[in-house]
Amino acid sequence: MKPVNVLYLVRTWALGGSHTIIRLLLRHLPRDRFNVITVPYDAPGRGDADFIASVRKQGDDVAPDRIPWRSRANWFRARRAVAELICRYDISLIHTHDTNSNVLIGLGRDRWPCACVASPYGWWEPEPRRRIRAYHWIEKNLALPRFDRLITVSHTMKRKILAGRAAADRVKVIHTGLDPSQFAGGQTREAVREELGIAPEDLVIGTVSRLFREKGHTFLLQAAASIVADCPRLRLLIVGTGDQREPLEQEARALGIRDRVTFTGYYEDLPAALRAMDLFAQPSIQDEGFPTAILEAQLMGLPVIASNIGGTFETMDVDRTGMLVPPRDADALAIAMRLLLQDAPRRREMAAAARPWVEHSFTLIDMIDRVVATYDEAIAHFAATRGGHGSLRGAE
Repeated sequence: MKPVNVLYLVRTWALGGSHTIIRLLLRHLPRDRFNVITVPYDAPGRGDADFIASVRKQGDDVAPDRIPWRSRANWFRARRAVAELICRYDISLIHTHDTNSNVLIGLGRDRWPCACVASPYGWWEPEPRRRIRAYHWIEKNLALPRFDRLITVSHTMKRKILAGRAAADRVKVIHTGLDPSQFAGGQTREAVREELGIAPEDLVIGTVSRLFREKGHTFLLQAAASIVADCPRLRLLIVGTGDQREPLEQEARALGIRDRVTFTGYYEDLPAALRAMDLFAQPSIQDEGFPTAILEAQLMGLPVIASNIGGTFETMDVDRTGMLVPPRDADALAIAMRLLLQDAPRRREMAAAARPWVEHSFTLIDMIDRVVATYDEAIAHFAATRGGHGSLRGAE
């Protein structure tokens, strides 16, 4: 049987957990069943170029086509581009992977002669920007209800989706599955610590994320500054890029801990960066859908301290592999950090439980099987409700 042609639409502002999922799908979806054509955007910023580079790095590729999107004024050009892609590649299913694409395809969905699946991975809440709140309202109430199936990453996100107008039976929760083999290589703990100027006896609390305000790095710095007297070997390892790099460096300097904080920027050897840590922190201040970084940290045998926000609690075995603290609470974060830094037996206990928990609970095989089943459901639903026929009339 000929593989089904699937169009992935992906707009990228900055690399994150959703892109880990997309790359896993590109690598592991059965190729005898699905031929995936991945089309990024021609949009402002470096995000789309970074996504393309990350796909090529793992040995896959994206299509030469781009969705034109220099501003929302490109709405009709973008829709024409999608219509052309459907015809050029004989597309049977579209899978959208971001808010922009979800709205672009969901509004006027009847114009697309193929099955449509959307993935709302996460919405920042509370969202302070009125324009983005309005866009998410449109996505939740006008766009997502039109898709044949929705795939999201946590039960918390499903509840948010169902606060809109989507039908519950169309929403599938598929947790991210990891490929442990991807974390087997890289430098040793000793080598990466030497490279980063971290002593073997230092106790390292690390984090891996975009350096954006919503990730809450400022609270991690404040918490660290409050416990350095009790934890003289404390070091922070902050991995990632973003517009908050300079403000965070200035804050670390003002707190008197700049010499204890290592900012790596983009660090290609993620397993090695995690290997250099003793604890992993995720101090986010706005809702996370299902933070992949926490799964990756546990897979590397790291205890986790994270903000109790969004679907974060679904990524850990709470109090066995990690601890939750209130968001925006540097004091609570400091208490948890001090507790685990000073209690080596408990730290080792949590570390020993972390990897088996992830390997048992979030398997790549289960994720791929459930995505395949959802694609099959979407195609069957489209055939049943549209008779297998559609029209591009009016797609402009």
